[in-house]
Amino acid sequence: MRVVSVLLGACVALPASALADVQIRGVTLSTAGLAMIEAEGLLSAEGLRVRVRRADIDDFLKSLRLSDPGDGVPMLTFAGPGAVQDRFDALPFGADALRDLAALVDTMIGAPVRAERHGRQLEGAVMGTRAIPCASGAYGGCTALTLQDADGQLRQILLDEALELSFLDAADRDAIELGLETLRRDARARMLDLQLTSSDDSPRDVTLGWLQPAPIWKTAWRAEDGPDGMTLTGWAVVENTTGQDWEDVSVTLATGATRAVQAQLYDRVQPQRDAAAPPVLAAPMARSADQMMDMAMEIAPAAMDESAAFSRYTLSTPVSLRAGEMISLPFLRETLEEARLTLYRGGSLDPHPLLAVEFTNPLPLRLPAGVVTVYERGRGHAGDAMMPELVPGAVEIIEFARDTALQVREAVAESIRVETARIVDGVLVTEDRVERRSTYRIEGAPDRATVLTIAHPRREGWELLTEGGQEGLDTTRFTVDVPNSEITSFELREARLIEHRVALLSLDVETLASWSARVEIDEIRETLATLQGLRAQEANLRREVAQLEVHEDALIADQARLVGLIVQLGDDSAATRSRRARVDEIDTEIAATRAERRAAEARLSAIDLELRAVLR
Repeated sequence: MRVVSVLLGACVALPASALADVQIRGVTLSTAGLAMIEAEGLLSAEGLRVRVRRADIDDFLKSLRLSDPGDGVPMLTFAGPGAVQDRFDALPFGADALRDLAALVDTMIGAPVRAERHGRQLEGAVMGTRAIPCASGAYGGCTALTLQDADGQLRQILLDEALELSFLDAADRDAIELGLETLRRDARARMLDLQLTSSDDSPRDVTLGWLQPAPIWKTAWRAEDGPDGMTLTGWAVVENTTGQDWEDVSVTLATGATRAVQAQLYDRVQPQRDAAAPPVLAAPMARSADQMMDMAMEIAPAAMDESAAFSRYTLSTPVSLRAGEMISLPFLRETLEEARLTLYRGGSLDPHPLLAVEFTNPLPLRLPAGVVTVYERGRGHAGDAMMPELVPGAVEIIEFARDTALQVREAVAESIRVETARIVDGVLVTEDRVERRSTYRIEGAPDRATVLTIAHPRREGWELLTEGGQEGLDTTRFTVDVPNSEITSFELREARLIEHRVALLSLDVETLASWSARVEIDEIRETLATLQGLRAQEANLRREVAQLEVHEDALIADQARLVGLIVQLGDDSAATRSRRARVDEIDTEIAATRAERRAAEARLSAIDLELRAVLR
């Protein structure tokens, strides 16, 4: 259908925008995942165009700041999130109708048109389309356009690719052109064109700044061993995701834990309303042009700068980088003092020490985290490691390899002795001195002598008795000279006091004997020995009471058995008389057993009182 190609051609022929574009002059990439854009442009009466990705528009609206030497009120105009639907709501057809000529015609009932096909020309008002049989006879396969001409006659013409259709009413043509332009803009909806204007239309240069999301820039460090020490070079890996090409742009790399809030300022937010009671809107407060300018300036983000929690590096050479491209370039180089270590971490039980470099940040700026590749003289690549972010003055040990020529064996032994003891209200209170000996047995390398650094972990509550160490936050470091092919032992001693509280009345004989052997204070030992003897007597008496109870129960059971047998037989035989005599004897034995048990229980009570008296 030629009408479609004609209309599209008209759309392409639209004049290009005469607005000037802003030019990016600086980009600051931060580890918070944001890019701060600095741009400039000529603001004239026609305005200034700023192109922003649709995905970044919220951050743009949240953070835009403007430096304008003029006195006017700045304004930004751009298509809203529902601009396409809003425009088509004002047109006689929907967006889908522009993709189908039959659907478009059916929405334009009554519109005057001129239709021409194979030399046959018709003019009239559109009455719609309908399905008709095709030449092959298949019904419904073809479509005819129905028109009413100036004489009122109804005419039909086949609607196919040979049909040329023109809308005669300028309003209809304008509506179609507006719809096509709207769809063309919608196809580029990932980019929004914002028009900056001002009530002051005098031409002048303005600068703009805004934030938009950006990938975190990455750091790759090179640590090269040289005659003057370790040279540390930082390479930055940067990606241009701003959606615009960079041409001689000043790039700044920033570090720090900046908080970034996700705003929602572009998409429509429809409030819920009570259908029966329309909301009452307060009248807007009138503001002067100066007040509006002050409001615009208040939403500008704070300028990035160096501080205790934030650092930035501005590259000395401007960067040209097309949108979507990446670049890697050095941004920092420092020579550090020689800090090579052969390091063994105590408690790791690793058979080999580590090769490491101790980095101290000498700069007043933060060093960003990143992978470190270590190179040694005469060896080349020595290993890789990860370096965390280093604040000014921070020290970090970077481990990059193992020294397999050295062997380390770590053994730990502990001893415990009672340091002090006292009895308070029947409670034995002791302070135990625990001594811990950590022995490092080091077998030297066969081809060289080595200075081994042992990082012994600091344990809370422990006192390190071995002197000569360098204390750190979590470890105490000692250096040991290890001759080649020799075995060297290094011992570290630690101690701590542990308080014990034991209720003596709850201890048995064996536990009392154990404490008596451990405590070296004579008075306490005598008390514990006395308690031990009383506890032994108490234990014997308890066993005696238990045996008497068992014997008593057996007598009672035997007596009950005999009584039951006597009742069952009911005679006066010699055997029955013997049984009656035995029942009487058992009564006597039960009474004697009970008396013996009560005496033992009385002795138990006396011992309990004696135990308490000893503790008092």
